[in-house]
Formats: sequence, structure tokens, C-alpha cells
Amino acid sequence: MIQTKNTVSVQRCSTYDPNEVSCAIELGLQSLGGIGAYVSRGDRVLLKPNLLYGKPAERAVTTHPAVVEAVARMALDCGAIVVIGDSPPLTGAHRVAQACGIADVAKRLGVPIVDFRRPSKKTRKSPQFTQHILTPCIEQSLLDYDVIINLPKWKAHCQMLITGAVKNLFGCVTKRRKAFWHFRLQHSTDEFAAMLLAVMEKISPELTILDAVVAMEGNGPNHGNPVPLGLLLAGQNPVAIDRIVAELLGIDVENHFILRAAQRLGIPGTDLHSIPITGLSLDEAKVHSFQLPEIIPIGFSLAHLIRGMARYFSGKLSRKRQATSM
Repeated sequence: MIQTKNTVSVQRCSTYDPNEVSCAIELGLQSLGGIGAYVSRGDRVLLKPNLLYGKPAERAVTTHPAVVEAVARMALDCGAIVVIGDSPPLTGAHRVAQACGIADVAKRLGVPIVDFRRPSKKTRKSPQFTQHILTPCIEQSLLDYDVIINLPKWKAHCQMLITGAVKNLFGCVTKRRKAFWHFRLQHSTDEFAAMLLAVMEKISPELTILDAVVAMEGNGPNHGNPVPLGLLLAGQNPVAIDRIVAELLGIDVENHFILRAAQRLGIPGTDLHSIPITGLSLDEAKVHSFQLPEIIPIGFSLAHLIRGMARYFSGKLSRKRQATSM
């Protein structure tokens, strides 16, 4: 099979046993050229997991630490300088990482965790399909990394239906700016989806590895229920990965906000016939039972936005007081 930028690897991984996770990821990357095709000695590599809220790993709110550790070790073995980063909406990346176990991974490997707080109007890559779409500023430090590896979690999402490869990159928008864009585009989920694709193009990660060993169904992305799927997906094109997720769930492109927007914008990866699949076949990986969420409007009310900002600044002030009293 000829490898293309749309190639998606689908691998079986039944548990978060470190050896099983590492073997599944290594096997998945073989058809994509191996980790060495993306990471070289001396490269600055950012791992971007889903660090939405501070919940234990078994709640499936965040990317599992075993997946983060496996990818971090591979990059370190290549001689890279590895950093873990995200911008949780209501607290710091360190606090979320402590709650879900990723902080233990970082400490064990000597890898720093960074919180995205510095917005930049610059883009890491020049957009090809979304130049005309208004987008939020992305984290400034993204411009300094040679390689970005996107590590999303497969979850139901009460506003976007499913969150996966594309949506995870919205975490590269700094803090409360995310809530502002929910408010700004509150009247159109389609416009919000197009904005997410524009953010994806500005960042353009070199590689995406999707954690679906245990996914989240129901009222996601925070309050849903863990559901074991036993899958890991990998590829270069986040849209193609989300397309395979949709296919495994039996969701048509027209019913998937992000894929529908990508198709309208002409972004590659929505045509199933243009996606080479390695590892498990679609039939072998098919998900036969998965509870989708009830969709609610994309917007946050002004009151929600103000409350969120108040919590953010209150927490910031509290941490500052604690630091000065020590």
C-alpha cells in the first residue's frame, strides 16, 4: 500500500499496559515511516495531549498518561528535546497533569510541562484552505518547535458531536480566548467548525496519535462515561483521522460538523476512498455500541464567560498569594 499524507493506521490496543501501548504505537507508525521519519536528534518536540480538566485517567477526560509516556520515550530515544503542553480552560496544565497522572510521566522522564499563556498572531504554517477565515491567536511558543505531535482523546462532545484530532488543537489557543470564540461564533456551529480547521492549518502538526483504548461516550467531553474501544489511530492528517473515527461510528460526513466544514472548504481527508488504511480494517475496528451526546448550542452565554474569567483571575490571585506567603 502506498503511504500518503492521508494514510491512517488503526491498531488494536486492549489495555494501557505500557508495553502493549508502546508496541501498538510502534506498529502503527511503521506504515507511516516510523518515528524517525518525524523526529531527529536535537529537534524540539511538543506533545499536545488533551488536558481538558483535572480528573483521574480512568475517567477518560484526558489523554492517558501511558500514551503520552510511550510517545515521549520514542522521541527522547531519537535524541529530541521533549515538552508537554496544553491550555486547559479553567486551570493550569500542571494541575490537570497532576490529577490525571501525566505529571508523574513528566517527572519520571525529566520532561517539562508548559501552560500556553502567550498568544501570537503569527502562524506556524501558512494556511492553504482557510486563509479567509478569522481565527484566534495561537500559543507563541508553538513557533519554536520543530515537531508537534498531536495526542488527542476520542470523546463524545455535546457541542461538536465528537472531539478527536482536529478539535484537540483548539487547546493551542490560550486560556479564556477559547471561551471568547465560543461566544463570538455562538450562532453557528458550522462557523465554529471552520474556525477549528483554520487553527489546525495554522499549527499543522507533523503527527497525530489518537487515544481510543478507552474513549468517552455520552455527555462528553467532561461528564461522559468511559467506554473501552481498544484502539489507537495514527496519521499525519487530523481530518483523515477524524474521518475514520466517523466511519467507525457510522456517522455521515454531513452529520459531523468538522468534516462537513472540511469538505466545504476543500480540505483533504474527508473522502474515505482517498484514505489508505493500515493495520485493522474498518470492519475489524468497527464500533458497534457508542452513545452519542445530545447536541447543545456552541455558544457560551455572556454570564458564563464572565464567571469563567472570574474563576480564572480568582485562581491566579489565590496562587499568587500562596506564593508570597511561603
